[in-house]
Amino acid sequence: MTLRCSYIGNVSEGSAPHSTENHVARALEANGVEVHRVHEQRFRWVPGEVPEGTDFVLWTHTHGFAPPRTHARQARFLAAMRARGVPTVSLHLDRWFDLDREPQLAEPFFQTDLVCTADGGNQDRFAALGINHAWYPPGVSGPECELGTYRPELAADVAFVGPWAGGYHPESAHRRELVEWLRCTYGDRCRFWPAPGEHAVRGEQLRDLYASVKVLVGDSCLVGTGRNARYISDRVPETIGRGGLLVHPHVDGVTDRTLYTPGKHLLTWPAGDWDALRDTIDQALEDDDLRHHVSLDGRLHVLATGTYEVRVRELLADLAERGLIKQEAAA
Repeated sequence: MTLRCSYIGNVSEGSAPHSTENHVARALEANGVEVHRVHEQRFRWVPGEVPEGTDFVLWTHTHGFAPPRTHARQARFLAAMRARGVPTVSLHLDRWFDLDREPQLAEPFFQTDLVCTADGGNQDRFAALGINHAWYPPGVSGPECELGTYRPELAADVAFVGPWAGGYHPESAHRRELVEWLRCTYGDRCRFWPAPGEHAVRGEQLRDLYASVKVLVGDSCLVGTGRNARYISDRVPETIGRGGLLVHPHVDGVTDRTLYTPGKHLLTWPAGDWDALRDTIDQALEDDDLRHHVSLDGRLHVLATGTYEVRVRELLADLAERGLIKQEAAA
């Protein structure tokens, strides 16, 4: 029995090939699901745009693609899907609580039958808002997890990859402090990507970058605030899955062997303890065997447990267990 999904989001052949939605759509297909792609920006929120025989609708929201003026149509669309008996599922990597976007939790995107986000530390708060929430940590596309090639022009002892030059959530001061500390501590030995004004590094160049840098330092939203349990950004599986040696702040419910084991899959330090971070980075720079074994074991761990292909299998099993799709279709 073929399972059929209509996927609304930044998903379409030939555009944004590295979007989360395109990676998830390909992972769905790798799991035997027939995917009808619908780009959110062009979707009219008309029930007839969802083909008959659709088993569930998956939705990943980009705020600018479906602004507030479309909310009433979104709500009517969700109601129509319920009337047709077609479950709706939201999927997103971001977090909302404790950020200026928190009021968005009242929007239709959070009123689907199941809301899946990477924020696993606020189950009670989701429930208090009437949101049926499930924790789905971020993943990485399995085909992207090839090892890169060392390139001298990308080489560095230390690097930070991701938004670093301003514009990040002001509530998460750790990012600004981390960038400044890295600059002051390692100077020219530390490089930052992307360069101001350039697009994010993707694809083959990203794999080569990770193969050319000894230590990748990471960060996730609100680390060090006491409000970041069970939340990490996708840079964790994205870096480790491509064979990068990642140093990341400790996150309760993630790097305490729940998802990743420090010293085996990555290296960690207590957020805000800059002496500990320097000791961790310096030890990794001096120990070639440590870098080799942690990056190797980490990559194998992600391939086995943290790809979108795995996440999709987990999602289908979860939907079946909740009675939203048929058990035999998820098998």
